[in-house]
Amino acid sequence: MSALAAVALCVATVATYAQAPRQALSPELQRQVQTAVTNGNAAAIRQLAASNPAQAVQIAQAAANAAQVLVASNPVAAANIAAAASTIVSAPAVIASNPAACAQVAATTARVAAAPAVMAAAPAVCAQVAATSAQVAATPSVIAAAPVVAAQAAASANTTANNASVIAAAPTVAAQASASVNTVVTNPTVQAAAPAIVASIPSAPTAPTQPVAPVAPTAPIAPVTPPIEPGIRPSSPTN
Repeated sequence: MSALAAVALCVATVATYAQAPRQALSPELQRQVQTAVTNGNAAAIRQLAASNPAQAVQIAQAAANAAQVLVASNPVAAANIAAAASTIVSAPAVIASNPAACAQVAATTARVAAAPAVMAAAPAVCAQVAATSAQVAATPSVIAAAPVVAAQAAASANTTANNASVIAAAPTVAAQASASVNTVVTNPTVQAAAPAIVASIPSAPTAPTQPVAPVAPTAPIAPVTPPIEPGIRPSSPTN
């Protein structure tokens, strides 16, 4: 199967698997998403979501799934499409409409950005994808709706954030991704739902404790003179 045919299959699969009562992507919208993905046109993906807010999640799902197909054949396009999809589902209104689906998109886009070929081809874009995907995964409503998927997104984002080429290309953004990853893995709900995934992700180092100030030495205690019993005069020294 060619990459183009695989992209078309991904878009069509998401379109027919849309969650009720959400309307499935129309054939025309499917075509537009497929064209944008094939051309690596991230701006067109974002514009489609902005023009069809009720279907933004489905558009992002289709784009994210199709980006996975492009990893081997066109890693730069895969990174750009993943960036568009993660940006779409990072919008508060989109997260509120379907947090579980947003978690899935975040996990998919983070996985695309963690692919070695994609990090090598577009490290700065991968840093942004990791940061955005991890931010989505760290959202309380997303964790509540899909804690295991949130952990999966964090695991992939952690891989990207710790990649040397990604850090060199976008150190600040990579650090932002790591911070969001740490928010996910330290969440009790995520820890309970996905202990194995959490255990595989090193948490951010804790701040060093302040050194304890040395205790000032106490003044020497003066010797205590033993009390003199009544009726007994102290003896005088003999000459």
